[in-house]
Amino acid sequence: MSESIRFIKRGVLAGVAVATMAACQAPKQTLTSLQVTSLRALDLEEKVTRSDELLMAYSLTAVDANGRALETINGSWGIQEARKGQVFAEKAFQAIQIPIPKNGRVVASLVLVEVDDYDKARKTLTEVRKYHDIVKVPAGLAELADIALTPIKYLSLGLSAAGVAFQLADRLDNDDILGQHSTELTYEKALVTPLLQVPLQFKGNNLGNSFHYELAYDLRTSTVRLKPKR
Repeated sequence: MSESIRFIKRGVLAGVAVATMAACQAPKQTLTSLQVTSLRALDLEEKVTRSDELLMAYSLTAVDANGRALETINGSWGIQEARKGQVFAEKAFQAIQIPIPKNGRVVASLVLVEVDDYDKARKTLTEVRKYHDIVKVPAGLAELADIALTPIKYLSLGLSAAGVAFQLADRLDNDDILGQHSTELTYEKALVTPLLQVPLQFKGNNLGNSFHYELAYDLRTSTVRLKPKR
């Protein structure tokens, strides 16, 4: 074998080795998803019609180590008729996912609503569903994440970041809200607890009518290697 061929082979092998090392050293990204896994109607608010019209909205907000909101994403479900004893399984709900900042946290927020004004709720839901991708949080809103926000305020933060000109709380009557909840998941906890299950009980009375819903969602975290940009 000539010296020139040996030189070429060494060059090819060296190139393969460099490419392999680069692939192994590709940057990683930690992602957290919110997946509603079940909703069970144990007792309905509407006793006359024997069915509730339900709407659910949920969001993930990524917050950095300094308490500033970076990105947010919204999801929704409904408007759906529910009867006593009815169960909605995981496949009925669309998951949402967002990168969790290193040394930061992600805030999961969810609200369940019994719809009285169908047309108004439908318009609100249509507006929310226009913005189902991750959006950057503008600087003027980013500092709000360091304040103790309600779940509806977190949802409104995401809509404001997407350019929606209304507050979600303004579109919902307090009497219509069956329950709301937020969970914070830190970067460190996400790494050691890649599956965080959150069971919830939404129960109460509204104008003399009792209601009871069981709801559960997962926060699922995984680490992936980013594909090199071409």
